[in-house]
Amino acid sequence: RFEVEGDASSATYPLAFAAVTGGTVTVQNVGSASVQGDARFGMLLRDMGCDVQQTPTTTTVTGPNRDTNEKLKAIKIDMSDMTDAFMTAAVCAAVANGTTDIFNIANQRVKECNRIAAMVREFSKCGIRSEELETGIRIYGCDADVLSKQIQQDGDVLVHCYNDHRIAMSFGVLSSRIENIFMDNKQCVDK
Repeated sequence: RFEVEGDASSATYPLAFAAVTGGTVTVQNVGSASVQGDARFGMLLRDMGCDVQQTPTTTTVTGPNRDTNEKLKAIKIDMSDMTDAFMTAAVCAAVANGTTDIFNIANQRVKECNRIAAMVREFSKCGIRSEELETGIRIYGCDADVLSKQIQQDGDVLVHCYNDHRIAMSFGVLSSRIENIFMDNKQCVDK
């Protein structure tokens, strides 16, 4: 009998959903005993100000309380052990207080697309400032409520997904917090 862990990369999206919305999410089969690098994403969210509880096989994240105006905190993080999760971290950083630097993710330039350049381009469409770094990305966090109002005033944002499921899923998380962000090819997540 073999027990197979859940996919830690895929688990980052519901955990990030909790982080950006102030909700609580528990994922099963990805916990502190996981052998996958992306299973440490919960600890990244803890550094950003989330309450994170882990057992060997579960991870629970509760985001900052929006009712008391708590916000995610910017971080500086080496994501070399969880490069596929950088886009999920980047959308959390987009609504964090301060400037986040994510580095040692240069391999993400040669995936389905240049994911670093794609995130910078699509963030720009949303009114979020970011820039490419030598081995990563810098994201200037913004007030999600102000940005939502600006997008409502200026019109919907259509994010280009580059036929990359991780871009679509990450901006899907962001759209749960900032209204009127849509994806041009949400079918790219059909795998």
